[in-house]
Amino acid sequence: MTVTGKARVFVAMSGGVDSSVAAALLVRDGHDVTGVTMRLLSGDDPVDGCCSLDGARSAKRVCDAIGIPHYTLEFAEVFEREVIGPYCDEYADGRTPNPCIVCNDRVKFSELMRRVALQGAEFLATGHYARIVRDDAGVPWLARGADPAKDQSYFLYRMTQEQLEHTLFPVGGLTKAEVRAMAVSLRLPSATRAESQETCFVPDDDVRTFVRRRRPDAFTPGAILDAEGAVVGSHDGVPGLTVGQRRGLGVSAGERVFVTAVDASASTVTVGERGSLAAARLTADDVIWRGAGPTEQVTACVRYRGTGHGATARPADGRLEVSAETAFDSVAPGQAVVCYQGERVIGGGVIREAS
Repeated sequence: MTVTGKARVFVAMSGGVDSSVAAALLVRDGHDVTGVTMRLLSGDDPVDGCCSLDGARSAKRVCDAIGIPHYTLEFAEVFEREVIGPYCDEYADGRTPNPCIVCNDRVKFSELMRRVALQGAEFLATGHYARIVRDDAGVPWLARGADPAKDQSYFLYRMTQEQLEHTLFPVGGLTKAEVRAMAVSLRLPSATRAESQETCFVPDDDVRTFVRRRRPDAFTPGAILDAEGAVVGSHDGVPGLTVGQRRGLGVSAGERVFVTAVDASASTVTVGERGSLAAARLTADDVIWRGAGPTEQVTACVRYRGTGHGATARPADGRLEVSAETAFDSVAPGQAVVCYQGERVIGGGVIREAS
């Protein structure tokens, strides 16, 4: 989506190359641009990452280089309430959450967007690899980014039409290689900054240690069962154990077994062969849906960069039922199923059941 004329735009800047180039492109196009970084963690934080002090410093250096103001806003309280707390609760209940989706939905495109609007911002821009397209009636839709290897529309599926009207994705039509090259040519301080691949608030990506510190009550020892219900091992708590996991189980049920189910109420983990991970039918709740008919033919994805599956999607009674033409692999409750028609996102929800 392009903007005609000069607009007042705040850019959510992590200190990384993508949001840096997004800001630089908006400055090049003549907009009134301000950089803003969310300070998501209080006290000590990771050395690097999108919510770190180092990230805020990097963003400030970029803003100085391109000649725009930069502000760091405190978001620790809302981030704890909306992202970290629910993240730990989901793991305690035996599910596998996606905190990036929750952060975009409940923090970035809600609270941050609200705050910058109070400062007169017409748009909030980010460095996401996604696009906004309009249909024949001029209605905005979220669409895949131009770079298939970096498309981040999966993380943004919950965006509303109103949010899309006030959002810009300046790098969504570019490839990662083009963005890196542009950063180098512009001599941006973040041009060679490495990408953060892990959950930004979990040190060393050690989920179990992180959750244990906050929810020690969730670590009830229990049994690891095979497909027939026989005990083949034990665990010291279900948080962090996820469907599809193979390593670190310490079971005697065979050389290659995978977690196929987690039952927090019974404190049991079931394992089986890889074939038992296949699931062609999903039920999701907490649904966002823009489909027009009672059923829609879609391409459904159950993980970021996952293979899309042709499927039929049917919203009913606040839930979304997805029946795929070929089975998904390793569907983890708590993750999102996102549905596309062509390049457009038409909705999705949080997976609760798979069979």
